[in-house]
Amino acid sequence: MRRVLVTRAREDAERTAEELRRRGFAPLIAPVLEIAATGAPIPAENFDAVLATSARAIQFSGEGLAASSAPFFVVGAKTAAALSARGAQVEASAPDVAALTLLLGARFPAPARFLYLAGHDHKDDLESFLRAHGHAATVVETYEARAAAALREEARAALAAGEIDAALHYSARSASIFLALADAAGVSAALRARVTHFALSEDVARVLRAAGCANVRVAAAPDQASLLAALEAQ
Repeated sequence: MRRVLVTRAREDAERTAEELRRRGFAPLIAPVLEIAATGAPIPAENFDAVLATSARAIQFSGEGLAASSAPFFVVGAKTAAALSARGAQVEASAPDVAALTLLLGARFPAPARFLYLAGHDHKDDLESFLRAHGHAATVVETYEARAAAALREEARAALAAGEIDAALHYSARSASIFLALADAAGVSAALRARVTHFALSEDVARVLRAAGCANVRVAAAPDQASLLAALEAQ
């Protein structure tokens, strides 16, 4: 049975591990990121709409969100479900940021005021769209992904013993942190030479290749289904 290292944050890693077991793999969870609330307050102001592109932005938003009467425009079913769990109504949900900008463009043809709930390391796509169309956006970073202090001992031992066949990587930042932790743990040689690395995107793969990883595979599309399909095809 092939042993696969899962480096994403624990909650996500556990879901991935369950799927890997279902497919006949032996997962080993070794989170390199810890998701934590920033404690940033939600402004008690009037906004035309509240935006969110991840469920975590809602989950870590604290109690101030309940006071908002503005409609919610979000990305993803998980984000909508997180709002529903808090008793909020979602005006519209889009499959990705590009689709969300189309919805916002149709709904708000004139400049409007938005509250955008996000993580600390979020992309600028949505903010760029809002600025380009004359909107005002107040960004509140409700959570952050903190780097782990060290590689888990079980993962270090498995890598040192050559027991890891593959590793899954979901972001360029987490891949970079993982490589640094492996260096600190003294297992970088095994990691680079013997492990096959599966990257969610070319951006992630670029970090791995630059670090000298010999075997890097890239998912056909930037989603977990494609990543696991690449793993199964190997």
